[in-house]
This record gives sequence, C-alpha cells and structure tokens, in this order.
Amino acid sequence: MNELLHKYWEGQSSLEEEQKLIAYFNSETVAPEHEVYRSIFNAFEEESVMKEDLDFDAFAKLAPEEKPKDNSKIRVLKGLGIAAGFAALIAVGSNYIGTTETNTDLGTYEDPKEAYHATVEALQLVSTKFNNGRKNLKPLSEINNKTEKVFKTK
Repeated sequence: MNELLHKYWEGQSSLEEEQKLIAYFNSETVAPEHEVYRSIFNAFEEESVMKEDLDFDAFAKLAPEEKPKDNSKIRVLKGLGIAAGFAALIAVGSNYIGTTETNTDLGTYEDPKEAYHATVEALQLVSTKFNNGRKNLKPLSEINNKTEKVFKTK
C-alpha cells in the first residue's frame, strides 16, 4: 500500500490503482499509519455519490430566498409626492387670489414743472452712470490702440 500511495502522491498512478486505494480506505482494514489519508479518499467516494445524484443543484443552496416586495413604502412615497404637489399648487394659487388689487400709481405728476424737474434728475443719473462706465472702458481703448499698432489694422 505504501508503494501505491507513493505513486499516487507523485501523480504516476493509474485509474485502477486509484480505485484500489479508494477501496482500501473505504474498508475497515486500514493501517494506523494510513488513517490520516482516509478522509481524503472518502471525499472521493462522496463526490462520486454526488455525481450520481442528478437532482443535486449546488446553486440552489446558495440562492437566497425571494422575499415578496414591500410595496407599502413605495405607495407612501408616491402619496407624499402627490400631497406635496397639491400643497404647492394651493400655496401658489392662494398668493394670486389674494393680490387682486392693482397699483394705479404710475408716477404721474400734475404740475409740468415738477415733471420736468424729475425727468432732468433721472437723465442726470443715467448720464453719470454712463460716464462712469466709459471711464472703466478707457484701459480697453488703450489696449485696442496698441493691438492696432502691432497688427496694423488701421
């Protein structure tokens, strides 16, 4: 038996010799020094039994159980979304309904001198803002003049 085991561990045993080893380790007359190898060769026997069982499905044991979906959370979230939409519509609608008054004061003046004075003040304000903007553009005009000299566009 030691010689067969040595050939087996070296990978040089035939199928017949391996069958002899399996039969030896399945028997009751296993030498004490070979007892440590018994579990290895018994695994081969268990494997052959599993191959014969055609109904065996390893993935069936690994597949998780399918749980029914809990649709109550989805229904609650949809309901909350619809309620929030209606609340927003009511808030916007109540804001428009409450403001039916129109502002009729268009800033008109009864006295022509007063209207002329207000117009002059508005035009002066526009003029000062326009001049401030032109001051900010002065560096750009200098850059434009220098690029015209470099590229000779004039």
